[in-house]
Amino acid sequence: MFEINREAWGVVLVSPSHPALLRENGTYTLGTCDDRAKEIYINDTLDDFMLKKVLCHEIVHAAMFSYNV
Repeated sequence: MFEINREAWGVVLVSPSHPALLRENGTYTLGTCDDRAKEIYINDTLDDFMLKKVLCHEIVHAAMFSYNV
């Protein structure tokens, strides 16, 4: 768990077919940021390099949500 602009965010590793990773077009993504739940969901099968890359990407989304950007 971490804070951005006094908002607590969590990170959850989930299976590649978890509903949180399902896009509107029916494909699955590697990670997603849920502003309402204040959770970042990351595919749990990623290697360390991709995990760090996707997590950094999703943290940027969390910052944008937290600062209304």
